[in-house]
Amino acid sequence: MNFLKKCGCLNRNGNKNLGRLSIGITSAFKGAGATHLGLMLTSCMSEGLGLKTAYLHCQSSKDIAYLYNYFHRLNEGGRQEAFTVANATFYPYVNSEMIAHILAEGYDSVVLDFGKDYSEYKEEFLRCDKKITVGSLIPWKRYYLEEFIRKSENVTGSAEWIYAVTRTDSKTASKEAKQLQKKLFVIPFLEDPFYLSSEAMNITKSIIY
Repeated sequence: MNFLKKCGCLNRNGNKNLGRLSIGITSAFKGAGATHLGLMLTSCMSEGLGLKTAYLHCQSSKDIAYLYNYFHRLNEGGRQEAFTVANATFYPYVNSEMIAHILAEGYDSVVLDFGKDYSEYKEEFLRCDKKITVGSLIPWKRYYLEEFIRKSENVTGSAEWIYAVTRTDSKTASKEAKQLQKKLFVIPFLEDPFYLSSEAMNITKSIIY
């Protein structure tokens, strides 16, 4: 999975300064882009920073099961078990009982993708070192992000949570960030989260560090 080498983004310097890192990702609404961002971060940490990384898909969708087909150029029903590509191991269909066992496997970094199921995995999300919520500034989708921020504002430590948005530009995000009183990371459009552009690599590193 040495895709990052093709875009000149490979940089293994200073990766050990991170220590053990867990990143929890949730979304303000279904389809916001949590999985896409999670795979970008996995790509950055495993290939860009050389960290042994686990990606946990804590959802019932078949996205990660079908990801196996993508890597191996297959056309079948999808992988049900975990699989490893280079420095990254992908776990489809993860439930709360499996998380502790996977975390004990000794990974340098772990990405937990909770999707829209924040309430179901709230305790696990709150235990993560980095907490990210993905939303959108599209007028009729913005309300979901505002609602998520409002409902979580009394949660201890929520002021430090990271918010990322899709389908917008930096200028718009900067303007909306002032109204929301939150810093917003703009997730660049990528057809393939394993081919990170220089911009995407910089964004993911900013989130990680």
